[in-house]
Amino acid sequence: MPHPLMALVLSMTSTLGAAPSSELSVRYEQPGSPRAEQARKLLKDSDALETGIRLPAPIKVVARDCDSAEATWDQDERRITICYQLVDQARRVLDGISETEETDAGTESARMEATLSVLFHQQLGHALTTLNGLPDSDAQADQFAALTLPADAPKRVVPAAEARHLLAGHSGIDELSATAESATFSCLLYGADPAKYHRIAQGGWVAPERAPSCADEYNRVRSAIGSMAVKAGT
Repeated sequence: MPHPLMALVLSMTSTLGAAPSSELSVRYEQPGSPRAEQARKLLKDSDALETGIRLPAPIKVVARDCDSAEATWDQDERRITICYQLVDQARRVLDGISETEETDAGTESARMEATLSVLFHQQLGHALTTLNGLPDSDAQADQFAALTLPADAPKRVVPAAEARHLLAGHSGIDELSATAESATFSCLLYGADPAKYHRIAQGGWVAPERAPSCADEYNRVRSAIGSMAVKAGT
């Protein structure tokens, strides 16, 4: 049975193959370079830009070439933009880490797919924040992401915590580079189900002294905003 703290966001079984929300449209624009094409393929093959979360209004998701490496939420346009340049930057950093660690291909692929899911769910968090009339902030978006990511892609939760921990402190990936925010995000993911996601604590992506309080941290977030981050049809 699901951990009781996940009851609100996991009242329906979720898989990576679940149908996306009917309120979400996704468009992949034509890439302008081989590296951008690789980024487009990574995004599309990963299914990272999909969600079964109930949305308060229709949202467009656009993957495209940009002048800078970023992901953004435009409230006026109700549009999430994921830039191929950001995907490419994250890929190159993770490739470098994998080469240093001599990581196997499966682990490297899981980290990359999880990173793409985190990038999307952060922007989905900004969308849910503003569309529900809450003050927008990166911290608030992360809190939503800690609810929606396990609901949409539970198998990516542990590699998401690992990837964000590895990317923290690296320049060029502003959405994932903050060390303190990475630790809080990992704590919330771990707190969603400490038994299921025990590898987050074992990996050291949450400080040992903080780990026992993560379930309470997650529960406070769930109590505050969980009703705005539920699966469609619940």
